[in-house]
Amino acid sequence: MSKDILLEIGTEEIPAGYIDAAIEQLKVKSENELKSARLGYKKINVYATLRRLVIYVEDVAEQQAAFESEIAGPVAKVAFTPLEKTTDFVGGKPCEASDSLTPPLNITDGKKSSLTGFTYGKPTQVAVGFAKKYGVDVSELIIKNERVYILKKEPALKTENVLAGIFTKIISSLTFPKTMVWEISQFRFARPIRWIVALYGKKVIKFQVADVKSSNFTCIRYFKKTKISDPQKYIIILRNKSIIIEPSVRIEILKKTVSSQVKGKGEIVKSDEVFETVNNMIEFPTAILCKFDEKFLHLPKEIIINTLKKQKDFVIIDSSENILPYFIGVKDGISTNIDIIREGFEKVVAARLGDAEFYFNNDIKIKLEDKFDKLKDITFQEKLGTIFDKVRRIEKLSEWLSNNSSVKEKINPADISRICHLCKIDLSTEIVSEFPEFQGIFGKICAQKNNEEKLVSDGIEQHWWPINYDGKIPESYEASIISIADKIDTLVGDFAIGLGPTGSNDPYGLRRFAFGIIKIAIEKEISFSIRELIIQSISNLPYRTDTNKELILQIEDFLKQRLTTYLLDKGIKIDEIDSVLSTKFTDILDSYQCVAAVHSIRNLADFEPIAVSFKRIGNILKQANRQEVVSGKWEVDEKLLIETEEKELYEKFSVIKNNVEIFINNNDYKLALKELVSLRTFVDNFFEKVLIMDKDERIKNNRVSLLKLLHNEFIKIADFSKIVVEKGNV
Repeated sequence: MSKDILLEIGTEEIPAGYIDAAIEQLKVKSENELKSARLGYKKINVYATLRRLVIYVEDVAEQQAAFESEIAGPVAKVAFTPLEKTTDFVGGKPCEASDSLTPPLNITDGKKSSLTGFTYGKPTQVAVGFAKKYGVDVSELIIKNERVYILKKEPALKTENVLAGIFTKIISSLTFPKTMVWEISQFRFARPIRWIVALYGKKVIKFQVADVKSSNFTCIRYFKKTKISDPQKYIIILRNKSIIIEPSVRIEILKKTVSSQVKGKGEIVKSDEVFETVNNMIEFPTAILCKFDEKFLHLPKEIIINTLKKQKDFVIIDSSENILPYFIGVKDGISTNIDIIREGFEKVVAARLGDAEFYFNNDIKIKLEDKFDKLKDITFQEKLGTIFDKVRRIEKLSEWLSNNSSVKEKINPADISRICHLCKIDLSTEIVSEFPEFQGIFGKICAQKNNEEKLVSDGIEQHWWPINYDGKIPESYEASIISIADKIDTLVGDFAIGLGPTGSNDPYGLRRFAFGIIKIAIEKEISFSIRELIIQSISNLPYRTDTNKELILQIEDFLKQRLTTYLLDKGIKIDEIDSVLSTKFTDILDSYQCVAAVHSIRNLADFEPIAVSFKRIGNILKQANRQEVVSGKWEVDEKLLIETEEKELYEKFSVIKNNVEIFINNNDYKLALKELVSLRTFVDNFFEKVLIMDKDERIKNNRVSLLKLLHNEFIKIADFSKIVVEKGNV
C-alpha cells in the first residue's frame, strides 16, 4: 500500500532571497532522486517558509520497481571459439540447434532463451574477463545479434530502506549564495539546521545531517516542539499553529490582509516584488496600518516609495496617485502586541525617511553639472580607473553605436551626449552613497530640478535598466544605446582583467548585464555588430591585454549563452536555437529573428523531412570535399542535367532563389524559409531517382554542385542538420 513522504528541513531564518531558488532546487532534486531510486509516486509538492524547507510526496510505492539492465560486451566471435556446425548458445554452453525448442532471445521481456543459427563454442579469455569485470559467472552471458551481453537485475528494496540515502543526498546537494558552518563536521547550509522531520507514512526515517538527527518532531516559533504522527496531518497541524507553509496560499492571505488595512485610506502602489519578498519573510501574515510624519511628503515621490519598499513596507496613494502619510507593515504571526509592533515599524521608517531628507536637502543645493569632477575621486575598478574614466568610455561607445546601429527612430546625438555626461553624477551624492538603490532615480530628480529636458532626465534613470531579469527596458532609443554601451563596457572590462563569472558565482552581475544587452537589442529592435562593439570597447580600456582574439571569442560565447537562455524562456526548442547560433552570431537581433523564423515554421508538414534531407546533403558534401570531387567554383551546367528529377529540382530552385534573397535582405526569414521548405518534394524525388555518384565525372560534379547551391541558401539562415527529428515524423 502506498504512503506519503514528508521531509521537513527546519532552520534558523533563511534570507528571503534564497527561498525561491531553494524551492526550484527541491523540485528538481526530489524528482531526480525518486526517479533514480525507481520509486513510483503520484505527485511531488514543495513548500517553504523562512524557517522550513519541505518536500511532500503523495502516494509513494512501498518498494522500488524491478529493473533489468543490459550491458553490452565484446562481439561473440571474439568471446567464443567457433564450432564447425550451427549450434545454439544457452547458459554459456553450446548445444545442437535441433535440440532447441525455445524461441529467439528477447531481452526486453526478461526471459533468457537460446539463439539458433550461431556457431560459437567455448568461452575465450575475453568472455571470462568481461564476466569477471561485472561480477557474474561466464555461464550467465547471453548472445544477441552476434554480441555478448550481461543481463543485470537490480534488487527491488523497500522504500523505507532507501529514503534515508535519498533525503541525505537532497539536503547535502542544496546550494545557496552564501552558506554557514555551525558544528564540528563543517557541514554548510544557508542557515544552521535545527531539526529534521522525515516520515514515510507513520514511520520515522532515521538519518543524520551535520549534528541533527531526523525525527517526527517539528518546531513552531521559538523552537517549541510539536509531534507529526502522520504526513497527512502535517499541513493541518501547522495551520492550527498559525503557520502557512504553502507559498501560494500564504501570499493570497498576505494580499487580503494588506488590502483590508488599506480600505478607506486609498490603495497601495503596485508592489509585486515587495509581496513576493515579504511572503518569503513570514509564516503567517498580519498587516498593520502605520503612519509617518506628513513633513516627509515634500520629498520626491520616488524617494519615499523606494525608502518604504526597502523596508518591505507597502506605500499608500490616493486616487490621483499622490502619496499619503500611511504605509502597511507586515508582522510575522498572529495579531498580538499590534500597538508595540506598529510603533517599531513607524520608528524605523521615520529614521530612514529622516536620513533621506537630510541627504536630499544637502545634495540639491549643488547643481548636478557642478558635481561632475567628483567622479574622478570614485574608483570604478582599480585596473579600470574611476567612474569619470568609465563615463568617457561610455561616451565613445555610445557615439560609435549611434553611428553603427540600425534603429527605428532617428537618434539625436546631442541628447546622447548630454545623458552620457550626466548619467553617473548622482553616484557622487550623499543620498546615493547612503541609499544605493537611488542611483539613477536621484540623478533624474536632480536633472528635473535643473530644468534638463525630459528625454535627458528620464535617460539618466533608464540607462540603468533593466535592473533585473524581468525589469523594464529603457523607453527611448537614446537611453537604450547608452545602456548597451554602459553594460558592454563593464562586461568587457571585467572579462579583460579576469573577473568573469565562474560556475554559479557571478559577484559582479555580469550575466545580468549581458542579459540586459540582449533584451534591449531584441525588444527595441536595435541591430549592430557584436564583434565590432566588443572590439571598440576593448580599444577604450586602460588595461591592455595580449589575448584580444581570445577575449573577443570569450565574450561572444558568453553573450551567446545568455541569448540561448533568453530564447529558451520564450519556449523555443534548443535544437532550433542551435541550428541558428551554430552558424551565425554576428548580430543579436538578426540571430533572434532567424531563430524565431525556424521556430515559427516548425509545425509545417515539410519542415522535418527537409531537415533530414539537409543532413543527407551535408554528408554528401563532406564526402565530396574529402574526395575533392569538385574543384574551383560550385556551378551547375544545365546541359549536364539529364534526369527529369534533377531538372525539376534545379528549375524550382532557380524560381525561388531570387525570392529567398529578397526576403533575407529584408530580414523576413520566415518567408525565406517557407520558400526553401517548399523544395521538399523535389529534393525527395531527386534522392529517390537520381544516382549522385555517376560514373561520368562531369555529371557527378554537376549534381554535387546542385546540392551545394541548395545547402548555401539554407545555411544563410540555419543549419538544419542540428534539428532533432522525431521518429515517425518523416
